[in-house]
Amino acid sequence: MQIPGTHNTEDFFFTAITWHEVSAKIISTNLDLIRQSLNQNISLRSYGTGVYEIAYIFVALRPTNTLHGEMMRYYKAKKEIFIQKKLPFALVEAYSEAEVLILMANTYLQSLQDLSKRKISDFDSEQLCTDVQQLFQAEGWLTVLETSNPIPWRLST
Repeated sequence: MQIPGTHNTEDFFFTAITWHEVSAKIISTNLDLIRQSLNQNISLRSYGTGVYEIAYIFVALRPTNTLHGEMMRYYKAKKEIFIQKKLPFALVEAYSEAEVLILMANTYLQSLQDLSKRKISDFDSEQLCTDVQQLFQAEGWLTVLETSNPIPWRLST
C-alpha cells in the first residue's frame, strides 16, 4: 500500500490465498496479467479523488476452509478499497489456466459491479466498471471458451 507522502505508480494491487493444488493456475501469470493490464490502461484518478488504490485478494481454498471469507471495505481516510473474494474452488480445480483467467476477470468485474452500488464520494465507480469491462473484453477475458466446463454465472457481454 501507499507510504504517506508518496504516490504509488500502480493503482491496482492483487494477491491470492490459494490451496497449493491450484496456486499455479492463479498466481503463476494470471495475477500479473490482470494487474498489468489495469495499471497500464486505467488510472483511478480519472474517476475522481475518492479512491486512489484498489487492493484485491482472490481466495481459492477448499470449501471446508472457513478462515478466509469475502469482504469489501472502503477506507475513506486512505482512499483505498480492499476486496477479498472467493473463486469457486471446484471450477478453479477443473479449469485450465486460461479458463481460470476468465473466471478471475469475471469475478473481479462482478466485484466492481457490487462496488458501484456503494456511493463513494467523488468517485465514479460505475464508469470504472464500464471501462474495466471494455478493457477485459478487448483482452479477450470475457469471451466464452469452448469448454466442457461452462461458467454458469458468466456476465452477459
